[in-house]
Amino acid sequence: MSLLRRSLRGLSPIEARIDLQLLHDSWRHSPGSLIAQFIALVLLGWMVHDWRMPHWRWAVPALGLLAVWGAVVMRVREFNRFGITESGYGVWRTRLLTWHVLEGTLWGLISIALLGVAGNEWRMAIVTAAIVYGFTIMLVTIHDWAVAFAGSMPVLLLVAGRLLSERNESSHFMALVLVAALLTCMAVALGVNRRLREAVLLRHENAGLVLQLRDEINKVTQAKARAEAADRQKGEFFAAASHDLRQPLHVMMLLSSALKPSIHGDEGFDLLRKLQTALGSLGSMFEKMFFVARIDAQRVDYRATALPLSELWRRLDSEFSVLCQSKGLNWRLDPTHEWAQADDHVLDRILRNLLNNAVRYTESGEVRLRARKRGPWVICQVWDTGVGIPKQYRHRIFDDYFQAHNDGRLSSEGLGLGLAVVRRLSLLGPTPVRVLSRPGRGTCFSVRLPRLVPATPAEAPLDEAIGLSGLSSHEASGGGAVSAPGASSLHTAPPPELARSGQGLVLLIEDDPQVRESTALVLRQGGWQVAAAANPDEAMGEMATMQEDGRLIDGEMPVALVSDHRLGLDITGLQVLGQLRYEFGEDLPALLLTGEMPAGLAEEALHAGVQLVSKPIDAEGLIALLNEATARAPTDAA
Repeated sequence: MSLLRRSLRGLSPIEARIDLQLLHDSWRHSPGSLIAQFIALVLLGWMVHDWRMPHWRWAVPALGLLAVWGAVVMRVREFNRFGITESGYGVWRTRLLTWHVLEGTLWGLISIALLGVAGNEWRMAIVTAAIVYGFTIMLVTIHDWAVAFAGSMPVLLLVAGRLLSERNESSHFMALVLVAALLTCMAVALGVNRRLREAVLLRHENAGLVLQLRDEINKVTQAKARAEAADRQKGEFFAAASHDLRQPLHVMMLLSSALKPSIHGDEGFDLLRKLQTALGSLGSMFEKMFFVARIDAQRVDYRATALPLSELWRRLDSEFSVLCQSKGLNWRLDPTHEWAQADDHVLDRILRNLLNNAVRYTESGEVRLRARKRGPWVICQVWDTGVGIPKQYRHRIFDDYFQAHNDGRLSSEGLGLGLAVVRRLSLLGPTPVRVLSRPGRGTCFSVRLPRLVPATPAEAPLDEAIGLSGLSSHEASGGGAVSAPGASSLHTAPPPELARSGQGLVLLIEDDPQVRESTALVLRQGGWQVAAAANPDEAMGEMATMQEDGRLIDGEMPVALVSDHRLGLDITGLQVLGQLRYEFGEDLPALLLTGEMPAGLAEEALHAGVQLVSKPIDAEGLIALLNEATARAPTDAA
């Protein structure tokens, strides 16, 4: 900070801000030294009041100090009330310098007056006090070297001048010490002030960069939010407008068919065929675009259920065997009995798009679909012997509208949205997609799914027939659930004989009729009598009906309870089992079937003494668990 600076003109914004802040600090902290100086002045007056000297020599400067301090107090009150603006910088800086110059000069005059009558001991004390005062002023105003210099220079120069006027060597030596102290004070003040100013400047620059970075981050965040909002609005528009946009296309396709009787000649029929082909391509493109828009608008949900891949394999086989045959390709489908935790519709769409791509880019050879077991995963793979994907394009094949082998953007090759749809669908659930490819030799796409333990091979036909493994009542009612055939298939494909080791009545609670009938049939095949219903009241009514028609002995009580976990919105399987145990005995064995594992369910079942059974489970496994639970019951009760 320059000694004579009276305005902030010509400074950079950061330097102006720093100088203004330093001036604020000076007026905020420097007045704190007035109390100590006032106490020192009172003690000094008490010590020298009986010295042989005219008292006005030191009393007049002392009164001057009191006047200066009074003026400073008034300015401090004004500062605390209004602060310092940039326009008032020069006035307040002049006041600060004037205050310290006057204060140092008056202390110097008091020192000169005392040196004239003081003995050697007091002379040394006065010189020492002058040096201490100078360094104290420097420390208090170290952030402004000009103020430090203005406050310490007068007192040190006045005392040194008084000592030099005397004609003895000791006085000259003390004057030399004072001058050295003045120079040291200036050097220290300059050095410390420079480093302090650089640190403050760096701090302000860093603060400015932080604010600038924060502003840029806010702008980027706002821009990102606007872009996402615009993208969502676009998706919402396309998703909402899909029906309206399909209508004119549908009309054009109908009218093009209606034109056929009115056209005569091969040329007209050729034009009509081309028109219908173009409309078909347009319809296919619209369908893909609308489906992408539905995903982007978050209108496609992922509902994972226990899914038998054999059902999906049969659907894909019926379609792509014909498609490959029409193109002269070999279609190879590896049978599978694996179960996976996946959304049937989403997985079907992913594999369908991958197979369509494989058929499109394979001119000769084969297209293959298989599922491989890998620990807790099932890997669904689509192989082809097509053109392959060049290495430089593999990171882009899932981008929208990108086609590695369609540089000319031929409409017959599609829009390039097939793999983009696959990418979006794979992000809906735990279904990552990987690709391996060799140009000229073929490509393999792999979809990884959580694997569920399937039924044993002997019971696979049973599971497929009755839909027992992997269906809770909630799953059977939702999209993507495994649909079981009707009751006739149960009789045409009966399960193998099950061990009839268990005897007694079992209460079965299941709100899905198809799953309830299938489970009851399995239990009866295992040698149990079953009262099956959707809720406890209906189950007890079923028991009464069985007693009336002689299927159940009067007074016979159930020996075990079996309930599904999801029974609707108002009640859970654990609550149902608690109600039934209240009616028939707290120690009654109970099995709770569930196709999902909500947080805390295992602990609740353990606390209630209920055996938790995960779906899917095969028929023998269910019978074995029931036999084991009822065999333990007498011991547990004891």
